[in-house]
Amino acid sequence: MARYAEKLHIVPLLAPAASTAGGGVKSYAVRLANSQWISFLVNWGAMTSDDDSMVISVESTTAVGNSTAAGDTVIPFVYRLSGVPGTDDNWGDATATTSSVSVVGTGDNMALLIDVDPATIPALDSDALTIRVIVDGGDNATNYATSVTALIEDRYPQAEHISAST
Repeated sequence: MARYAEKLHIVPLLAPAASTAGGGVKSYAVRLANSQWISFLVNWGAMTSDDDSMVISVESTTAVGNSTAAGDTVIPFVYRLSGVPGTDDNWGDATATTSSVSVVGTGDNMALLIDVDPATIPALDSDALTIRVIVDGGDNATNYATSVTALIEDRYPQAEHISAST
């Protein structure tokens, strides 16, 4: 049995997909109810050019899956940006943002680790049931693949996890 099997619930939320303009790509959502702590690992490949950028945000919602609800709320989070694979295994400093992080085209083939404390969500969005990641490449960055994986610390760790995704 793997060491993380009971303490860390790993859930793929977005298979590698190209971002699109007009709201971007939304990952599937993670339920807040049984989560002690939620981290998201966002990976992406090469962007179209150095002039491209993508905006990554986290939102709380009452919707399930990757659909939209009227009261969706962009929430603050803390993130760390990885180094370039094969050349730098250091992660950047933990940085707090109130809404989103923008990654420019020079950030090809990297990862972003996002931390969200589920206990802070009710003060920001009292109706929220879930949270998810949105990746928006605008009109430019369309040639890279982006994936999102949730790393969840369950409130009640066990060998068979309670379903966390919607």
